[in-house]
Amino acid sequence: MKTILALLVVSGLSSQALAWGGRGHAAICETAVYLVKSPGLKDYLKNKPQMMGHLCNMPDFFWRSLPSEQTKLGNPTHFIDPEITGLKVTEIPLDFKKIVEDYTGKPNQFKKGATIYNVPSEFGSAWWRADQFYRRFLTFNNDLKAATPPKNPKEETDNDLPYNKAAFEMVVSLGLMGHFVGDISQPLHTTADYDGYATGHGGLHAYYEDQVVAEFDGDLQARVLKEARSMKNPKFLKPKTTVEKMRALSEISNEELKTLFKLDPVKTPSSVVNEKGMDIKKAAERESPAVGYKKFNKIMVTEMARASVLLANLWDEAYTEAGQPVLTASKIYKYPLTVDFVAPDYLPPAKDEPKK
Repeated sequence: MKTILALLVVSGLSSQALAWGGRGHAAICETAVYLVKSPGLKDYLKNKPQMMGHLCNMPDFFWRSLPSEQTKLGNPTHFIDPEITGLKVTEIPLDFKKIVEDYTGKPNQFKKGATIYNVPSEFGSAWWRADQFYRRFLTFNNDLKAATPPKNPKEETDNDLPYNKAAFEMVVSLGLMGHFVGDISQPLHTTADYDGYATGHGGLHAYYEDQVVAEFDGDLQARVLKEARSMKNPKFLKPKTTVEKMRALSEISNEELKTLFKLDPVKTPSSVVNEKGMDIKKAAERESPAVGYKKFNKIMVTEMARASVLLANLWDEAYTEAGQPVLTASKIYKYPLTVDFVAPDYLPPAKDEPKK
């Protein structure tokens, strides 16, 4: 029995790599399509909301099924755990390499007696992951500029035409970016207490992001869109860079943790018992997801709406920075059923790797 419990504890850690479940992430990214302001980009995306929702789920589903050498790089990119450094969200440096240099080998401020051995896997890097896909969009835009646009209907639908390939990868980059923007709008992705065990709310993560979200009726996206359109000049759009905007949204999300814990319909608090050096966790007993929906649905809609607003803003900015390319020249029907894993490009080399 203890072995089974231990396995459950280990498998439970994987929930840190999820944020809104498939339905929530899809709602965020589909909604963002309707919030885009740039005419050229809006015209290209308007018949692709379902594709954007699919792409935004790629990191949580297909990528998590890949071999361990890829998942060990990808899974920690979905969150930020500021408490392990002792920093507030607003105090976190924007340079990821500086965080690695400053906190590797330092005491873990969240877990007593522990040391931070691997900043990328323990601290997380969602902000820089979103920025990576922003930059990836611009990289493929360079390929687009170097390619010849389609000259006739046959070339417009040719999957192998360099112009079409570049346009396809550009929109894939936007969709993948959306996943990590959505992650940070979920408060439990901005804390080392990601599953609530430090506060007696153990098991909250999956309950909040998946089980309660499943209780929404078919109007989830419509509610998120309505809420998003009501947000006028939110403060998380004011910073200039992608990383700064992600930090600003994280600050808001992190502040809402107190509200989540207050609303959580717990009947019996969770517990953690250490036996022979192993933490045995027992999740909190709480009301059904239907009850949780009544408690959480309004704040969830707001959080998803924030993500949609920021995502559309980043899409617009990337498109503008690219010079507003004519993506509509490509009319291929290729659908990204699966997308090859994209390794984080901002991580410092491992100690046993030579610096390039």
